[in-house]
Amino acid sequence: MKSTTNKPLQPFKVAVVLVFLTACGGGSSDKKVSLPVVVAPTPNPEPVLDHSGLTPLHADTIDDAEYLSGGDATLFISDEGAFSTRPDPIADDFTLDGNFTSGDHIFRTPHEDAGPLLNTSNCQGCHLNDGRGVLPNSIDQPFTSMLIKIGDSLGAPDPIYGNQLQTFAEQSFSTSDFTSGWPSYNGSINGDVLVGEAYTYIEFEEITGNYPDGTTYSLRNPVYKTKDLSFGNFTTDIHFSPRVAPQVFGVGLLEAIPEQYILALADDNDTNSDGISGRASMVTDLSGNETRLGRFTYKGQTSSVLQQGAAAYQGDIGITSSLFPDESCTEAQTACLAVAEREKKVGEQYDISDLEMAQVEFYNRVLGVPARRGFDSNNAQWDTHIAAGRQQFFEVDCIGCHTPRHVTGKAAGSVLGEISFSGLQENAAPIEMLSNQTIFPYTDLLLHDMGGSCAVTRETADETSCTTGEECMYVQRCDGLADGLTQGMASGSEWKTPPLWGIGLVQTVNAAATFLHDGRARTIEEAVLWHGGEAQNSLTAFKQLSSAQRSQVLAFIESL
Repeated sequence: MKSTTNKPLQPFKVAVVLVFLTACGGGSSDKKVSLPVVVAPTPNPEPVLDHSGLTPLHADTIDDAEYLSGGDATLFISDEGAFSTRPDPIADDFTLDGNFTSGDHIFRTPHEDAGPLLNTSNCQGCHLNDGRGVLPNSIDQPFTSMLIKIGDSLGAPDPIYGNQLQTFAEQSFSTSDFTSGWPSYNGSINGDVLVGEAYTYIEFEEITGNYPDGTTYSLRNPVYKTKDLSFGNFTTDIHFSPRVAPQVFGVGLLEAIPEQYILALADDNDTNSDGISGRASMVTDLSGNETRLGRFTYKGQTSSVLQQGAAAYQGDIGITSSLFPDESCTEAQTACLAVAEREKKVGEQYDISDLEMAQVEFYNRVLGVPARRGFDSNNAQWDTHIAAGRQQFFEVDCIGCHTPRHVTGKAAGSVLGEISFSGLQENAAPIEMLSNQTIFPYTDLLLHDMGGSCAVTRETADETSCTTGEECMYVQRCDGLADGLTQGMASGSEWKTPPLWGIGLVQTVNAAATFLHDGRARTIEEAVLWHGGEAQNSLTAFKQLSSAQRSQVLAFIESL
């Protein structure tokens, strides 16, 4: 049964009262008769505690602590460095500060032995300034900080291309000729030359609409076209899921939320009939080979910061590790395997060591979370416009998925070991800054069906139907937010609720950044208007607000 931070369930109780009546007349003795009287149902008192064990939040009362979005990991920075700064508890500790600096350096530095197939050569290449990636400016520019996940209708990897398209071969990053590793039609099919796997570009269709008060808006619906397949055709019933790299701060806090607290928010069958059916994405954690809650990626496919980082190294950069020891080549890609054999580190040698992996993991986990804007800590007053927007955000039930507050437990140290000057030591200590914190990320970390569907066709550039040949592209059109790709427990229209903290600074950190999983939304308002499925009731309520009230809601979201 799902419970939320401010909308606890209120089962009704029927009170039965015994009333004693005294009989009179008609008999020689007094007689008392007991008759049940049913009193109108009254709601039970609100539960004392929410899913985290705290007093529930309310729409009309703001907790002063809300401005400390990341607890002890909160930063008071609102410029382009807002997503890439160490909090004071890290900066003030010589050892922790050194570990942070080492991880930061690895995160930003192009890797030797990147590839053979890849999307970028370092983490910062996708997570720009530790923030979001960007869409290309034109169809002639390849994806550099976004990528394409692929699979058939059941989510199985393509037998030739795997589960992700890599746009480049290594020579795009190891030589001065960036275009030398770009895909070309059947360019690697003979196994003697390696180029990137395929080239995808976006065309937008503009969609216009009106609020009930007559205010107009415009959205852009993306159409994805994939061409220049270098290893031959995809499998039948292929699906494509474009993903813009998200901001990376705050992940250590999300990882430290006890699993049972998140599962308490799940309501698979919508038993409380609010139209929202949050589901947990349960995945296999490779470190302990056990089933755990998936908290990371757009569909909740990984359970830990370490595993997510290692998976990105393999899939995005072509870097092997102890968690993912295989190169990013399938058995069908002879040219890729041949190049991999020529790398400096082969066989039992991994491209990134456990020590380096632990340093990157630590860096990601402890990046600071920007404080909320709109709170004057000198007099403990919130901006009235933002406070009003918060109330509307609660009342239209955006918090049905974007759960405002969580509490972390003990943030265990890395399973790889404790970082030291001599290497990794066993039994890493917990990270105190992330432990036992009250945080405000605005996510339930659950899967929600956002509605919509997708269709993939084969077309030429002028939209003529085709079946094969160099000019015959794969074209995916979707309605709503669906991508059509099944991943684990997530269907083709389900997404994990993204955290909203820091969203108002996304375009401060990177002016070219946009919103939603594929960057289609140019503004936060457009992102709101794309919601559907389980969010449809909240979207309808948002649209019915007055223009001033909508402005307040958006101001509140931008303050997060």
